[in-house]
Amino acid sequence: MLLLAFLITLGGHVFTEYTLQKTKLGIYKRKNFLGLLIHASLWTLAMCPGLALLGLFAPWKALFLLVTHAIIDFIKMRITIDKKNFFHPVNIIDQLMHFLTVIIVYIT
Repeated sequence: MLLLAFLITLGGHVFTEYTLQKTKLGIYKRKNFLGLLIHASLWTLAMCPGLALLGLFAPWKALFLLVTHAIIDFIKMRITIDKKNFFHPVNIIDQLMHFLTVIIVYIT
């Protein structure tokens, strides 16, 4: 069950962080706060099934993921515009921060 929850969470992360970034949403999130909020909301929704599968879902966890994701991405966009270089240090730190927030909601 844990492996399935992990794969669902990972799949949701990859879909919302990479696949959707190649759409108009990726451009929209860089132009205004509403776009960023939509992106963070979709990412949060993609994280919830894995939590629910393990009986770990709670509304505060979804809110925590939403707010932290929006803050992390907002800061990242202010630091760098090199969105295409996955191995840019800012992009790596961004992904590690998102991973840390998911770990926090899984262990609390």
